[in-house]
Amino acid sequence: MKPEIITKKNIAIAALVLLFFGFGIFVGNKWKWDHTSFHDIIVHDAEDLQALVTPDDKQVARLAADLQSPEQAFEYVRDRIIYDDSLPAMPAASVINYGKASCLGKAILLCSLYRAMGLPASDVRIATGELAHPGTAIFHAWVDIEYEGVCYQQDATNLIGTFGFYEFKGASFTHSFIRREEFVFNDVDFAVVSPLNLTNKRISQAAGSPRD
Repeated sequence: MKPEIITKKNIAIAALVLLFFGFGIFVGNKWKWDHTSFHDIIVHDAEDLQALVTPDDKQVARLAADLQSPEQAFEYVRDRIIYDDSLPAMPAASVINYGKASCLGKAILLCSLYRAMGLPASDVRIATGELAHPGTAIFHAWVDIEYEGVCYQQDATNLIGTFGFYEFKGASFTHSFIRREEFVFNDVDFAVVSPLNLTNKRISQAAGSPRD
């Protein structure tokens, strides 16, 4: 659950965060650079993203108590929150009220519920990256969680399939569907994922080490 990272305040944050905030680019939308200049970039601090994860919100805490378990929380976000890639990022309580969310919105709510259920920040985070989709740059968000001593990656959307809580152990979701990881965050931390993380995974696999 601890990739090698370049910590926040890195200038790359601006380019990454604008994908979700500056122009509302979410899954299914194709990124185009044709008429974009450096000065078009709308910068949001990492704290803007972190503030969307709200485990202490009364509505989020109440829903977490009703759902009782992380498994039920995952099923609620997957099945009860309609996937809509046209929507902007919203705080977790707004996702509950609206009943619809983009991939990022679903991940924000799921992470918030897990944190409200008592999972420590070190064991749950939202991850973002580029889907391995030929000819287009499609950005996606999912949740990484360590639960009962095992790491899982969870996609609560139906973009590439309908998956279960235990579907992707370790980094199998990333290895199967993600071309490049971008940044990770929760209500406590934010980090840009270093290319060294992927390099070290390949080295470990070549040496016969188990996949993380």
